[in-house]
Formats: sequence, C-alpha cells, structure tokens
Amino acid sequence: MTSIAVVGGGFAGVGAAAMLARAGYRDVTVFEREARLGGVWHHNTYPGAACDIPSHLYEFSFAPNPRWSRRYAPQTEIQAYLEDVARPFDVRLSTDVKAAHFHDGRWTLETSAGEHTADVLITACGQLTTPAIPPLPGLDDFAGPAFHTARWDLATDLTGKRVAVIGTGCSAIQVVPAIQPEVAQVTVFQRSPGWTIPKGDFPYPGWAQRLFARVPLLQRLDRAANYAFHDFAAYALSHRKTKLLAPFRAIGSLQIKRAIKDPELRRKVTPADEIGCKRIMLTDDWYPTLAKPNVDLTDQRIERITADAIRTADGVEHPVDAIVLATGFRAHDFVAPMAIAAEDRTLAQEWAAVPRAYLGITVPGFPNLFLLYGPNTNGGSGSVVATIEAQLTHVIAALKERERRSARTIVVRREAAQAFDAELRTALARTVWHSGCTNWYVDEHGNDPSQWPWSWTEYRRRTSRLDPQAYETG
Repeated sequence: MTSIAVVGGGFAGVGAAAMLARAGYRDVTVFEREARLGGVWHHNTYPGAACDIPSHLYEFSFAPNPRWSRRYAPQTEIQAYLEDVARPFDVRLSTDVKAAHFHDGRWTLETSAGEHTADVLITACGQLTTPAIPPLPGLDDFAGPAFHTARWDLATDLTGKRVAVIGTGCSAIQVVPAIQPEVAQVTVFQRSPGWTIPKGDFPYPGWAQRLFARVPLLQRLDRAANYAFHDFAAYALSHRKTKLLAPFRAIGSLQIKRAIKDPELRRKVTPADEIGCKRIMLTDDWYPTLAKPNVDLTDQRIERITADAIRTADGVEHPVDAIVLATGFRAHDFVAPMAIAAEDRTLAQEWAAVPRAYLGITVPGFPNLFLLYGPNTNGGSGSVVATIEAQLTHVIAALKERERRSARTIVVRREAAQAFDAELRTALARTVWHSGCTNWYVDEHGNDPSQWPWSWTEYRRRTSRLDPQAYETG
C-alpha cells in the first residue's frame, strides 16, 4: 500500500486527503503546524475577512455546501467547512514539518513530533502563508500595537483609536470598512492604487439555503456560471485583450466616480496601470469608506515611524495609536520554511534562479514529490480550489502510472519540464501582468514564478491526463 504524507492543512491539504481517499488511497497523513485547520483561513481573522470568490465556486466540487450564509463566505464559515470535510481523515495538528529528505525510494519527514516516513510527499503549503513585513524605518520604535492582518492581535481593542493601515490591497479593502465605524481615525498609506469592481455581496436567506439543499442542480449551475465568468476574465488577462478588459476598466472607473466626489482623493485612488496588472479587487464599500470624515488616504512614501506617529516624505507627521500592516505575503516561498532535499540536492538549489515546476506540480530530480498550488498556478481570476482539484487529478494519475509500472518512484523528465517552462515563459510575456506595472506576481528581477498564462479550462485540460512520455519511473 502506498503511504502518502501531506504537509499543510488548508484547502490543498484537505482536498488531497479527500480526493486521495476517493481514489482508494487510505494510508494518508496530513500534517498541520497550527492547532486548527484552515491555512490562510486560520491565520486571517481580521475584521471583515471574507472570500472574494463566490461561495459556490470556492468549495470542493465533491463536497458542496448549500448552507453558506452569504454569496461571499466569511472566514469563520470557510474554516468550519474545511474542518467538516477533513473530519474523517488522519490529520495531525500542531505538528510542524521542518524538513523532508528523499533517500532509497522513500521520504523521511523531520517533524516536531519525531520522524515520519512515506512513499510519497505532497506539499500543500500555500502561496499566501508567510506575511511580508516591509523594512519600514523605525517600525520597531513604535510604542503602540503593530501587527500584520494575517496575525491580527485579537487582544487589541481599536475602538476610539487612531489607526494606520499600511497597504491598499485585498486585505486592506476589507479591514478599513470593517473598523471605520469604531475607530477615531483611519489613515491609509497607499503605495499605488489597484482597480476594483463591485462585489455584489448579499446574504442567502434560509429559503435559498433550503432550496440549494433540495435541488443541488441549482448550486451546480451557479458554480458553472461563476466558473465561466472567471475563466473569461482569466483569458482576457492572460492574453492582454484590451477590448475584453475595457468593460472591467469602465466599471472600475464608474465605481470611483460614484463614490468619491473630492477630485484630489479621486486622483489618488485612480490607477494608471492596465486593469488586471495588479489583482482586481471586489468591493462594495471601499470607496464610500474612504470618503468618510474620519478616514484619510495618503499616497506619500513613508519616511519614518516614530514612537507615536508615521512621517511621510512630504514632512507630514500622522499621529497614530496602532498600526495595521496590510502588506501582503512572501508569495514565492512555496514550501517555506520546510527544507526539501532529494539525495544530495535541495529544492532551494534547484530553485536558486526562480521556482519552476512542470504544470506547477512536479520538479525534475525530486521523485515522488508533488506540489499543490506550486509555481505558476496562480491567476488574476478564478478559484484556487478548482485549480487544486485539477492538480490532484494529475497527482492521482501519476500515482496510478507508478503502480501500473510496478515502480517505486515516478519523476518528471527534465527535458519535459524544460519544454513546458519555455512555453510558459513565452506565454507569460504577452499577459497583462507583464505590461509594465509592479505587482507581487513578478519579482525584482522580472521573473514570474506565480501566474498561469492561459485560461483555467486549459489548465484543467493539461492536468486531466498524464503524458507517460513526460515521466520516468524507477
């Protein structure tokens, strides 16, 4: 019987346990370093935390939940959903996997609870796991509470305080509207604005939830419609189709004009980049909140943080009692902080120039290793949950091929991986993410280890079967 170790207890790890079980693999152990499952949905407990993908698309196709309370599920419900799906499986919580080494046909995991061996290793560490803390001068000198959105300090009461929110990305546009009614003042520090479109969120009444439960086809149709919309957007972004992106840009511009009358504030929040170069954000209340009297937005560079204020490049001191860092994640640390090695070569060495993987899943020289949500499997639109299911379909096909050949190991051929990577890099050059703006997808050297440069239907097609010529066994 093939033994499988899965590292990570978010959507990818839970999905791996469930889909492997459905495929007949029973000796599967999931390791999660935190005390609860959820991954990003365990760490991000900030006010207003919710998904920006419709609930019926942001769930496993094999485990539909008709009881979502809203069209866009809040954090607490998503975490509870994952825990419910994972309940039948062997999940070891509060167990940190520090390193994994492949030798003599097996993986040995060094965990906080001791060694664990397995035939196959699946990493499900996520891309948005490790908070990015910018090197802001004087941050350590600040006397008040300062924390990242993904490590929200639940002991800090922000009521009546002057709060600085650094960043204007996906977390900030949820946090600021959520805390604005309670705080004395919110000062938002913006490096560059991003495009938004209306979210259209609303609660599902009880009768709708009961209807979804009784007529599952309705939920599947809603999922299919949302998938088609997001796949259309993915095609437009990945092919830099200006005409297809124009309606999104017009909607984003109209959203700003309707909510913000002050011309200076309107100038600050209107992006100069092509829409989609940064992640398009969904919101109904970001711009109305920025127009509130107790909210101020500055686009001046932060020069220094003092004990009780933030000084910007224009010389203005902004007094603050607390700092919220909505500054994103170290998105290119795909397996951090775990160290992975096969024989005498580490994954860090293999990825010294830029992380690369065949279909974002397998790496030459690393047998029986499969990455979920690995390099170049992110997108500007679409549900990562659907992507994870496609990846697991490919993983299971690889495991079946290994068994068919009565082999101990299976690994992608280097020439197959190189051919795929060359095709991928050529396609990336024509995408909107490489149209001249800055974003977290592309590193400081112009490398893009993040994005998938085609539609998600194309990804599903490529991962739906295993090319036997692309893999070798031993």
